[in-house]
Amino acid sequence: MRILLSITLCLLALTAAQAGPTDDVKKEINKIKKSSQYIYAESTAPTEEDARAYAEERLFDEVNKWVSTQKKMKGSANLVVNNRKELWTTLSMPRGTNMYRYFIYVKKKDIIPTDNAVVIANESRPAVEEKLQPVLPEAVNLLAGITDYYAMAEKVKQLKAEGKIEDYGRYASLDDPDECYLIIYNREGKVVAILTPGPERLNVKTNQPDGVANYSGCGAIGIEVE
Repeated sequence: MRILLSITLCLLALTAAQAGPTDDVKKEINKIKKSSQYIYAESTAPTEEDARAYAEERLFDEVNKWVSTQKKMKGSANLVVNNRKELWTTLSMPRGTNMYRYFIYVKKKDIIPTDNAVVIANESRPAVEEKLQPVLPEAVNLLAGITDYYAMAEKVKQLKAEGKIEDYGRYASLDDPDECYLIIYNREGKVVAILTPGPERLNVKTNQPDGVANYSGCGAIGIEVE
């Protein structure tokens, strides 16, 4: 039976490589694959966002598998994964299309069990300016309290008929997702988040940075409001 672990990501280090230095990226990936010091995962998808999300999900699976073989770790309920790194590149495909390849890896020594750990805020860090709660459109406020997918879908149709929503559609059909609020729902039919528009989204309920990559396996409906 596979052990399921809660994984906290911290101290992320990102290295990105685009189409130009593709050969260098391939060399680095092959070097990591040949080393026994790393756990890695990779994915290829039509969008950068999907490729990263799929690769992250697979990395967590690989970490779980490795931890289950480690006597000192397999009993731990929580892990900290430090210094996760990424390499990505675009791959030219037939008929002029491009795919994104994401490769994510972490050193085994940077996976740490955290049983009985206490997280203490670092008071010496400079204070971060508190973000004000954004003023939300009426339609978004009305949708924010709905947790059932089917009730949400009916409400969206109603708001569209009332002119409070300009348009809506499933994520894959949106011309420009960045212009839309995104209603995220899981496979059980529960609405799990609403995200604000833009490339750097906020979670409407928490007012914290959030993105579709944090909801692997979920669906999304985009809504445009005035």
